[in-house]
Amino acid sequence: MERRRFLKLAACLPLFGFCPAARIGSQDVPKMNTRTVLLLRAKVAGFRYYGGERVWAGISAGDAVTLRREPKNPHDERAVALYWHGEKLGYLPKKDNTVIAGLLDQGAPVDAHVAGKNPVPDPRERLEVRVELH
Repeated sequence: MERRRFLKLAACLPLFGFCPAARIGSQDVPKMNTRTVLLLRAKVAGFRYYGGERVWAGISAGDAVTLRREPKNPHDERAVALYWHGEKLGYLPKKDNTVIAGLLDQGAPVDAHVAGKNPVPDPRERLEVRVELH
């Protein structure tokens, strides 16, 4: 994520807490969860090199994915690995992991879920995750 885009997003975060639920006629409009911010939606990098193929049949859209920092990763000091039920699926893409790695290092409430499965032969396109800040 570009630094400029992140800073614009960060500047808007305080506004989310001041959005009251609207009222239309006699019906209440449910208040959105204003504390959840989508940080990233991306394909899983390295899917073909880890256990994703072994557990492919069991993975469903919406499943929780565990994020684990790997600061000593020899290829990327900002690496964020993705795990599903203890099985390593791959990583967040290197080009998109800087902000999320920093948030995880600070203990921010960041989580991930399977956004979708794509049953295509190319393993780079098979699994997509979404990462959110709560």
